[in-house]
Amino acid sequence: MEKPVADIAILNAGQLLTMKPIKNEEEEEDNPLGIIEDGAVAIKDGKIIAVGKTNDVIKQIEFGRNTIQIDANKKVVMPGFVDPHTHIIFKGTREREFVLRHQGVPYMKILKEENAGIISTVRWTRKATFDELLEITRTRISEMVDWGTTTLEIKSGYGLNLEEEIKILKIAKYFKDYSPLNIKSTLLAAHIIPPEYHMRDEKYVELVVNDIIPIIAENKLADFNDVWCEKGAFTREQSRKILKAGLKYGLIPKIHADEMSDAGGAKIAAEVKAISADHLVYASEEGLTKMKEANVTAVLLPITTFSLGKEKFADGKKMVEMGLTVALGTDYNPGTAMCPSMPLVISFAVVRLKMDVVSALYGATLNAAKAIGLDSEVGSLEVGKRANVNVLNIRNYEEIPYRIAENYVEKVISNGEILK
Repeated sequence: MEKPVADIAILNAGQLLTMKPIKNEEEEEDNPLGIIEDGAVAIKDGKIIAVGKTNDVIKQIEFGRNTIQIDANKKVVMPGFVDPHTHIIFKGTREREFVLRHQGVPYMKILKEENAGIISTVRWTRKATFDELLEITRTRISEMVDWGTTTLEIKSGYGLNLEEEIKILKIAKYFKDYSPLNIKSTLLAAHIIPPEYHMRDEKYVELVVNDIIPIIAENKLADFNDVWCEKGAFTREQSRKILKAGLKYGLIPKIHADEMSDAGGAKIAAEVKAISADHLVYASEEGLTKMKEANVTAVLLPITTFSLGKEKFADGKKMVEMGLTVALGTDYNPGTAMCPSMPLVISFAVVRLKMDVVSALYGATLNAAKAIGLDSEVGSLEVGKRANVNVLNIRNYEEIPYRIAENYVEKVISNGEILK
């Protein structure tokens, strides 16, 4: 049988982390990351065609004149990072708000500043043209790629009316269609109540349910439908109504849950069988148990908690021990997490969420892929999956959380295309 000619062959990896799904307890205990020493990955037409020991992979493929060979000797090779929670399409930054917050200025006083609060971002984003936002977003995605992200979710939520939500989601669709990354998009029209609906919350909920959701779904501009279930945002009843409306039109539910208080978001996630519930800093044990029973992935966002200066972080260790699928994300947004780095998120997961390194790495790869419905395609190095691979200039996977804020990502490959 004729052997395939590889487009790219990554050879001699000191540690190749396959991150493939764990099938039994023995495998979990012996080699939970599926590490192959002196490992190799071969790529053709954007897909992985061989994984294993370097000598074994070499026997399975041919090397053509144009085959790119990457020597990963004494380096770590692993799946590209998956960021399942971002708000990267916006204009304007809120650094003044950040500084005042950490100087102890009361939040209500901060909101009197010109560039403070979500509404200020909504105003800036509404004024921005499509092309302006497109270029801003392109720059942010490039920054994320530089840190090894090859798959991400992009939310709307800074438009808060039909026209502007469409504008934002069309930008997300542009990158989904034309970038080499793997992208999923989320409608977050239910981010907060926009100023023009002040004291008319139910009217805005009606707009989201009756107008925005159907039109976004009809035009296939989003994969998911999200809502911020929290005091000052949307109630449990409103959240349930919005998520069920999305389901009716084929939009898979997600939910910003229990970030500032136990608002019942985890329970709502379980009730509507959301693909993920995100934040979960104050989620109750009952809510988390219901999530596990409903197979809802927990997406934890420690950089946001850090940026807000909070002492209480989500209990990632407990969630892992409960058997929940735990994912990690940056929550890249202008108010609390101007962070493009999944490696930094992994560091915080280990230090502040008390997760073990193995759980944190799965949280940034395969589990994060599950949170956006892509775990059958990305998040692990397996034959047939998309060729999303990072080569890290470190010798041991435990250095990933240890080298805090150091960019050791040397090569980034997404869908077989070398991006860095």
